[in-house]
Amino acid sequence: MKQSIQLLDLISKEKLDEILQAVNEACGIGSVIADTEGRPISSESNFCTFCKDYCRATTEGRLKCYASDAYGGKMSLNDKEPYVYDCLNAGLVDCATPIIVAGQHIGNLNGGQVLEEAIPMDEAVLRAKSIGITDLDGYLLALKKIPRVKRSRLRKIVNLMSVITQTISDMALQQILLTLQSKEYLNKLINSVSDCIISVDTDFSIAVNNDRCADVFGCPPSSFTGQSLLNFIQDSKILNAYKQNLDLGVQDNYRFELTALTQHKKPFPAQISLSRVNDESGKAVSYVAILRDITEEKRIAKMKEDLVGMLTHDMRNPILAIDRALELLCNGRLGPVSSNQEKILKLAINTNDQLSSMVNAFLDIFRDESGRFELHANYYDINKIINQCIEEYSLLSEEKELTVSFQQQGQPLKLYCDLFRIKRTISNILANAINYNVIGGGIDLSTTVINGSTLGLSPYLPGTYRQKVVPSRSYLWIIISDTGFGVPEAYQETIFEKFFTIQTEEGLGRRGIGLGLAFSKLVVEAHQGFIFCRTPSRSDSKSRSPGVEFHLILPH
Repeated sequence: MKQSIQLLDLISKEKLDEILQAVNEACGIGSVIADTEGRPISSESNFCTFCKDYCRATTEGRLKCYASDAYGGKMSLNDKEPYVYDCLNAGLVDCATPIIVAGQHIGNLNGGQVLEEAIPMDEAVLRAKSIGITDLDGYLLALKKIPRVKRSRLRKIVNLMSVITQTISDMALQQILLTLQSKEYLNKLINSVSDCIISVDTDFSIAVNNDRCADVFGCPPSSFTGQSLLNFIQDSKILNAYKQNLDLGVQDNYRFELTALTQHKKPFPAQISLSRVNDESGKAVSYVAILRDITEEKRIAKMKEDLVGMLTHDMRNPILAIDRALELLCNGRLGPVSSNQEKILKLAINTNDQLSSMVNAFLDIFRDESGRFELHANYYDINKIINQCIEEYSLLSEEKELTVSFQQQGQPLKLYCDLFRIKRTISNILANAINYNVIGGGIDLSTTVINGSTLGLSPYLPGTYRQKVVPSRSYLWIIISDTGFGVPEAYQETIFEKFFTIQTEEGLGRRGIGLGLAFSKLVVEAHQGFIFCRTPSRSDSKSRSPGVEFHLILPH
């Protein structure tokens, strides 16, 4: 179908800017919505000084940026997945995902303006001269300030952007369905897309459906129309619940998964985007459901889960063998060991333990996603656990000349918990406090028992957790703080997500594969507890490195 669809005819520029602002707050990168030629449709949101004042400041540079944005969108469209690539202008790392409405590519969501590694100065100068930059010193200085982000992290960001472009596409498509008058045109439009488009009345009776429904549900359009959509849903309560929320005005649109049924009652997984259609008075007249059969996506996801589970499980055996061999050497069973050799062996054992912890964390996260994560709890002395963790990491803390102090309440202090997982959680945070600290800095640990009514009044406790505090019960509050460069406020929630790593402005990166804190959150919440972090602002601290505090709160 050859038809010109303009995104701004369907969604206002203000709404697009609002969506971009949300992207920036979540991801912390520059972004813009552009047409297929790379020309901006939205505002250029959160653009860095380098791109705004240099790369796009000249006619040649702006045209190259447009061409680069268009290239990213085209490659993403061709590959049928989000695309990460080097900018055609300055060589920064960018990403793109297309906006497709009714089968037509009408624009792209472009983002990035980051680097994985520094661009050689000679290459940077040549790029600057090619677009007519005269202030080479300013260009190079601005280039040095570009944030460093791993491509793996940027791929996670562009996957989020892909979800957002799908939402934009859904919004645009729904607007078209509302505004177009011609039934013939409407039929051509909805039959051109690969998803099922179903319009139902307020009782879920199917009024309009596209040709794709016949393929997915195995039901001819003539017999599909007039039936209740609930007949093709395994659990109708799910659909009714989202419809009720739409009627209450909780949200304008919901995207969710459920099990759908074919005409012959064969179940299949489906993703649905459900929206309400109102008349001029605001009364609901119908609902539009965009349904996609995700059987193949689920099959691929299951294969990935099985592979991850198999690899992490099989990696534990060689790690265990290395641990046993190192212990034999360290204990002197294979011959005398000097003090220097013993230090090196203990360091190797500690490193192997970290690897084992990483694999176990990966396996536990996999078990949680598969619904097989279980705690094995009993009463243990939490102060003893923390002291053991401090002792195990003493060699690493001594190497960085760190002062480690532990202020403990009560001895012993019993906690009903899964010993090994709680110990790994504390070890993860303690290891971070050592790795990302400054030389000669400090680490403070403390345990406090506090009642729920007092905990609920704490100004540090996030609002989402405050609602879950039980005033009548007591809680154990563990704080682990360091004197490193801290965690920016924008990342203090996302830092607990899988595979999340950051690079601070001082260059002290949060390295690793980003599973330690995700595992820690999994364990703490499995114990019905709370975990969060906070970094004192610069105004609160005279130190250039105010550090970060990790708070673990567990039912006591």
